[in-house]
Amino acid sequence: MNSLTFQESASLWTGRFWRGLKTFVGDIARGFVNISHHSFALLGLLAVLISMLALARPEIRTQTIQSIQGWLYTRLHISDAEDERQQVLLRSLAAQSTELNDDQLALVQAIKSKYRIAPEPLNALVLEVYDLANRAALDPTLILAVIGVESNYNPFANSPTGAKGLMQVLPDTHSEQFEPYGGPMAIFDPKTNLRIGVKILKECIDQTGGMAEGLRLYKAGEESVALESDYIARVLAEQNRLKEALPKPAPTAKFRNSKTVK
Repeated sequence: MNSLTFQESASLWTGRFWRGLKTFVGDIARGFVNISHHSFALLGLLAVLISMLALARPEIRTQTIQSIQGWLYTRLHISDAEDERQQVLLRSLAAQSTELNDDQLALVQAIKSKYRIAPEPLNALVLEVYDLANRAALDPTLILAVIGVESNYNPFANSPTGAKGLMQVLPDTHSEQFEPYGGPMAIFDPKTNLRIGVKILKECIDQTGGMAEGLRLYKAGEESVALESDYIARVLAEQNRLKEALPKPAPTAKFRNSKTVK
């Protein structure tokens, strides 16, 4: 009798132990699932908030894209030079006027009125010029003036001396610079021609130590550098015309001190 009672008690305690263990494991499992669901929900909510913030703030969106792009380029071992070449290829050949600031819009209007160019590609060209001018520490109106005098904004212009494109780059002299952009025919791509032309112009100015002499060297090269006074005058006149087209800063209000007459 006592033996039966002991067996029944042992069986009872064993059953209770397994039921308790099962309940304990089940609680842990349910808790883990709930925590996981809440964590994923929080991550999803955070992603939505970041996306909404990025859409509302273009500068944050741009910074995020640049950060991700930089990380990818680092992982893929893409150099800064290759990055610049890719940026040239990615930039559009046309742009809406809403992408330009007041100075850029004024320059587009001044160029369009003289050279009769469609505004959309001219918008993109002016944006590109401003980017390159900032990189090279040059005045964007100088670059635009050189383009106007050299090619009348014709990306397919060809001179008797063989210079080609917007900034009339000599393909034989600078052929190696076009290799990373696809070879000699890239000279007719407006963005590539502009990028290399600005680089050459910057080198000429730095080499001669002044803008006028830099323009002389840019136009003539080493052989006939003394024969380009007319070219310099035309570029400077066009630059002045463009500068005159820029919006004038608002005059500062002047207040006179008035004395109260008693």
